[in-house]
Amino acid sequence: MTSIGFYQKLIGHKRITTRDAAQLTGLSIPAASMALRRLADERLCTHLKKGNWLLGGPSPELGALVAAAAEPYQAYLSGWSALRLHDRIQQIPQKHFAMTLGRPSEMDLAGTRISLHRITPTLFGGYSFDSRVDGFLATSEKAVFDLAYLKAMSRSRVSASLPETDLSGLRWKDVLNWLRLIPASRVREAVERNLERMRQQHAADAD
Repeated sequence: MTSIGFYQKLIGHKRITTRDAAQLTGLSIPAASMALRRLADERLCTHLKKGNWLLGGPSPELGALVAAAAEPYQAYLSGWSALRLHDRIQQIPQKHFAMTLGRPSEMDLAGTRISLHRITPTLFGGYSFDSRVDGFLATSEKAVFDLAYLKAMSRSRVSASLPETDLSGLRWKDVLNWLRLIPASRVREAVERNLERMRQQHAADAD
């Protein structure tokens, strides 16, 4: 089977495992693995992690990488990564920040460092699909809330400081709406303090 013939049998799948590719094409798993590596050499797919591949061009979008990192759970870009994409900070993050319902972890996919942070199902929201990243992206308000929340939970040494960040026009009422969904008063009060420090830091820009 030629590489193009193999690739055509996989059309319609964005992310695929070696085992799935073998089943779809009728090849053995070792043969499918070799065929996928040939596609990678021809820049028609990207190797993500052991047994996992992303079909398409040589530069997968960030949202697709985050989705692959979080599988089988859903995830969305948030924190500094989302604020950068919303043009609220200029500095490009060294690692990309995402929220998930799965276990927290850090990994390198296709040369990109992904940092996954766990959040409770009640607070998993405030995002939408963004074609620029081919994945889910938090609003500016949810990105700010997520940083304050993770700082309060003392997870992964996340900082709630936002130096050189443009928060002008940020809808603080939307941020506080997420705060009200936190059931534990101790956590809610800690997040509120973090948010207040952020707001004071950027008081001149707040609406």
